[in-house]
Parts: sequence; structure tokens; C-alpha cells
Amino acid sequence: MKLADVINKNTFLITGNFNDTDEFYDAFAELLKKRGMIKDHNKVRRLFIKREKIQSTAIGKGVATPHIFSDEFEDFFIGVALIKDGMPYKAPDNKNVKLVFLIMSNDRYVSFHLKSLANIARIISKTDVLPEVTGIENEEDLYNKIIELETRLENG
Repeated sequence: MKLADVINKNTFLITGNFNDTDEFYDAFAELLKKRGMIKDHNKVRRLFIKREKIQSTAIGKGVATPHIFSDEFEDFFIGVALIKDGMPYKAPDNKNVKLVFLIMSNDRYVSFHLKSLANIARIISKTDVLPEVTGIENEEDLYNKIIELETRLENG
């Protein structure tokens, strides 16, 4: 599974900062609602917050991978948020998170969640992604950079 096939550019968020994950998930759920991706902003916000309370989805190196299932989603897709100033996220390396891959679907796509988590983890472990995305100002450039990093790994 390639990220290029499942990242939805309509769900990109580039912003300065958030005080905490609750504020971030509220803003992201609102973005999904405004863009017609979901109907119930509060339901999606609560699912992300609930998932985060179970265990932090930060994986280190300034990256987090929250993932939820809901009947709000018709398909599997990944949203991306670039938080330029970072935010606290209870990361294992204690670093603020600046890049978030939000993995969403209904419960028919469990295997897609696992494959995408593995693919994102591989990219994060084998590249220094944050310097690559620092300074990006628009969704198209962010999408292209993520795909470029994935392609670089595939081509060795």
C-alpha cells in the first residue's frame, strides 16, 4: 500500500500550534466537517481523544499516527497535519509533535490501518522527515514531499 493512494489532500491542515491534543482533534474534526468528509464533528473528535487517552499515538521524531474507526467514514483515508511550532503529545522521546498522520476509516479496513501504520513507521525510522517538511506552506507541497520520501525509500 502506497501513501500516495490513501492520503487525502482534502484533509490536510497546516497551522502554527495547538496547546494540546484535545484542541488539535477538535480543529481537525471541524476541518473534516467543513470539507464534507463527516457529519458529526463531536463524534469524530471524541473518538480521537478517546484513542489518545488509551495510549499516546506519538511515535517519536516529532510524528504521531492517531487512528480511529467510525461509521462516519465511508472509505479508508489518511489526513496530514503539519503543526509548525509543535505541540505536546506525550511522545516516547519527549519531543513535541509537528507532523501528524491521521488514519481514518470504518471498521472494514483494519488491515489498511496496519499496513499504513507500518509504512509510516518505516518512513519515519529511515528518514529525517521533520527537516524535510519544515518551511512547507501549502498542502500540495506537503503531499509531494511525503510521497517523495516514500519513493526515495522504495528506490533505495
